[in-house]
Amino acid sequence: MPRNTDIPRVQNPPSGDGHHITSRYMNATELAERDARQKNFDDMLARQQAYEDRSIKRPQQQDPPPPKGCVFAKSCNLPDGVINHVNPTGFVPVEKLADYGKFSLLGGRERDAAGNIPLKKISGSALPAALGTLVLGGVGVSGTGTTAAGGAGVVAGGVAVGILVGILALLWPSSLGDSSLYTEEQLKSLKEGRTRVRLHIEQQADGTLKGYGYNTQKRSDWEMIPVVQFVAQGTRQVADFGNGRTLIWTPADALSNTFGIPALEAAPQVPHIWIYPPTEQADNIIVDPIYPPEYKDFILVFPADSGVQPLYVVVSRTAGSGDIKYHRPPLALPAFPDALPVKSKSSVQGGGSKRSRWKDRKGRIYEWDSKTGAIEIYDKQGKHIGEFNHETGEQIDPAKPGRTTPK
Repeated sequence: MPRNTDIPRVQNPPSGDGHHITSRYMNATELAERDARQKNFDDMLARQQAYEDRSIKRPQQQDPPPPKGCVFAKSCNLPDGVINHVNPTGFVPVEKLADYGKFSLLGGRERDAAGNIPLKKISGSALPAALGTLVLGGVGVSGTGTTAAGGAGVVAGGVAVGILVGILALLWPSSLGDSSLYTEEQLKSLKEGRTRVRLHIEQQADGTLKGYGYNTQKRSDWEMIPVVQFVAQGTRQVADFGNGRTLIWTPADALSNTFGIPALEAAPQVPHIWIYPPTEQADNIIVDPIYPPEYKDFILVFPADSGVQPLYVVVSRTAGSGDIKYHRPPLALPAFPDALPVKSKSSVQGGGSKRSRWKDRKGRIYEWDSKTGAIEIYDKQGKHIGEFNHETGEQIDPAKPGRTTPK
């Protein structure tokens, strides 16, 4: 006789002395009651699920849409047609400047009779033979350039050897032929263009150079920069960067037996330049960074028959031009009488010395900015609150997100 293995068993009532336990198969009535109870339970679960589906909108996992448009410069580590690093965590790597293109740095220590700065090569990749000469003009009127002709006299009068009055950084994209890069024809019709790298280089008070850059992938407000074209003025071409800044280019074939840009004698050493994502960790590595909205950088387009490809240029600040002034820290902070001097912890930009520091009874941190002549205030956790006048207490600049100082 076959066994009813699919039919549940139930325990019989105790019999005899109660120690002997037996069981039996469920009968048809019991099975029907069991199935009815199970059906009621399943129906209840189905009603609950239907209610949740109607009331709760579940997030759908979707791939981020690919960015539209082109860029001028991107990392060569990305495949053709791709301008962003794609990672489920949003991670953007730190990369070498060489991953974005061929880089050259030019500078000058003297001004000509017109007050312009003839540029010479400091370091970097070989320059195109057709480039001829480049001269920075009118830089003295800008807030982040060099001083007017009088500044040259200061340099000639005994500023430390190696101090420059003008710096120009050049970057040619390394991913030529990439379908995501602007064509030269596209650039000629644009007033602004997108770039995935923004570069900053400056000369510090001791004559050394400091350079770094930001990847703009996570900051759409950083990715657009002006596109500037040369305008012919006789044998020269002039690019107007605004606010009185110009770049004067004399093509090689218009020179008298002079070709190319000469090397700058006793040029300062160019540091290894890294391109960082815009993160708090990157800012701590850079030490007191300057952010892209303050950069004077452009996409520069040469005439069609010049033989020179469009490039990314940065007009950089210098130490010997008078553009960077340093303010001695005060002995006290009249606007914040509770703040008392404490041991310095954070370095000034470039790391040459420590910032003067104070703390008040609430643990707020006060640090002197020798470049702006103002006090930077942080909460007791080291998060930036803003920049203030140390005499009046007036707030000059708001808090900068991500900016911190050691507690």
